[in-house]
Amino acid sequence: MMGGARRRGGVRAVAGCAALGVALAAVGVRAAERATPTPAPGPAARVGGAIDHAWEQVTDSVGEALLVTRIRVALLDRIKEDGLRVSIVAHGGAVELSGAVKHRSSVELAPRAAAAVKGVSSVRSLVTLADGSQGPEPPVARVVGSVERTVADALLDARVKARLLEQLGKVAFRIDVDAAEGVVTISGTVPDAARRRLAVRVVSGTKGVTAVRDLLTVKE
Repeated sequence: MMGGARRRGGVRAVAGCAALGVALAAVGVRAAERATPTPAPGPAARVGGAIDHAWEQVTDSVGEALLVTRIRVALLDRIKEDGLRVSIVAHGGAVELSGAVKHRSSVELAPRAAAAVKGVSSVRSLVTLADGSQGPEPPVARVVGSVERTVADALLDARVKARLLEQLGKVAFRIDVDAAEGVVTISGTVPDAARRRLAVRVVSGTKGVTAVRDLLTVKE
């Protein structure tokens, strides 16, 4: 659900939350929609958009964006829905986690999961156990409807984004990703047809993806 936007300055990567806007492209839309039904909008799509927004606030550093995305994958895989409640800040290989989680075990497991990610040199954890007095939950957590389904979609979304960063570098910052029940929609702009084809190939080759809706446009 790795949106792509570039922002100047800094080498800090912040995994934050916000709403997703999916831009529809004219080229290939009809063919894609005939081949694959449009997933119904809902909490899963909004979670993907919230994770996408991490890149809107971050950095030009592909390496740090990739590190943050891999940590998000590790958190979702290890602590499930609590992985949506942890914010991630990376500076080089130094990582800081924060947020309030619902399960006591997640307080201990979150830094362990992050520390196990390749490229992480140190982890400072400010993750606490929610006690009902720490204010509203993060936007990502608030949109969770069917928790298991949403976490699965968010995990697939993050995995797809990590692979796009690995294969397309900074071009991936301009690609929005939305995963819903195995169907992944990619939209945004790429500089040429070759990288459009590569993006589709990367997404379709990601474990867990059952179909790809290609709404990318080529912009020289």
